[in-house]
Amino acid sequence: MSSIKRRRGQSLRLELPNSHSEELPQVAALFLIVFDVKTGYTISWKRSIPELDISDSVEFRSLPSGLHNVEDDLIYFVHNDNYAGLSAFVNNPASESERNALMLAVGVLLPLSYGRLGKSWKHAEGLKELAKSLADNHANTEPLEQFWEEHQYQEDDEVSGPESPGASPSALKNKRRQGKQSPNEHPQTRSRAASTGSALVLPRQMLSPHHPALSLSTYLDTFGPLIFPLYKAALLRKRILLVCQAPVELVCKYGKLSIFPPRDY
Repeated sequence: MSSIKRRRGQSLRLELPNSHSEELPQVAALFLIVFDVKTGYTISWKRSIPELDISDSVEFRSLPSGLHNVEDDLIYFVHNDNYAGLSAFVNNPASESERNALMLAVGVLLPLSYGRLGKSWKHAEGLKELAKSLADNHANTEPLEQFWEEHQYQEDDEVSGPESPGASPSALKNKRRQGKQSPNEHPQTRSRAASTGSALVLPRQMLSPHHPALSLSTYLDTFGPLIFPLYKAALLRKRILLVCQAPVELVCKYGKLSIFPPRDY
């Protein structure tokens, strides 16, 4: 668990856990989507918890239009308002019978109760490795079976919220509000005292490689002053449409940065 330590005369310091030691969130569904030249997008393999139906829609969200122009990509999406989805797409050369390309995606669904995006980015590297291995022989589903056995969601396990500010930027704000206050300390005094501390810096190397927060600087460079009307629209719970060409990973992260309410993307 991360901790926030502040003493009189000292700056605010944030300790983040090592991303390599963090436990991976359990997945509610795992699936393999393959593009067939005759039938289109097909779910060639799937596993899920009993109450979750993934028989439709996940294949189209895992392989959005335009991906045939890129070699690989990561796609974030929301399924049935209760699950966060992440799929790793690969595009490998193939025979003429397959139109010279084999396109497939390996995806997962995670409960949104885990936190923003279900912390799905923690599975990004594993899904990319799975997709690359299956691109050589997608008929061999043994790696998928192993992944499902290792990471499948267990109902008796507690689903906790974000355990660190690195997982959800709003957690830091909540911790400050819930902190104990001295009887003689005025709330405004506490607020001013906290603001006099040095800037809060999140060590980049301590975040997961695909954490959405790492795209924040690019987000600011891309939108510039437009972040203010975007922020206002998000606070008013308005729908925000971001349009782009493949690859879509970065834009997916734009839509799920901490300034956006979770259901407005």
